[in-house]
Amino acid sequence: MTFACTAIGVGLALAAPANAAPAGTGSAADTVRDLQSRGYHVQINSNANTGLSNCRVTGVHGLADSNIDEDGYRIDPSRHTTVYVNVACQPDG
Repeated sequence: MTFACTAIGVGLALAAPANAAPAGTGSAADTVRDLQSRGYHVQINSNANTGLSNCRVTGVHGLADSNIDEDGYRIDPSRHTTVYVNVACQPDG
């Protein structure tokens, strides 16, 4: 799966609860898929134009929302919740 990475500034990013952020040694693409499966809209923050298979996650922000339960899942699925995934990428090639 390939996702285009875009640069974006996030001024008021919230720290994620320790048990809510996806964990493990998976790729950035795995983290994005996990968050999307939990019902989040995911914004990727990067300065690279490459697939997520070349990237590693450096941070996840926006999980400390009043619509998030203690396990990191949305409480009210009708409310739109965006999380921000910071990634560091290696160049293609």
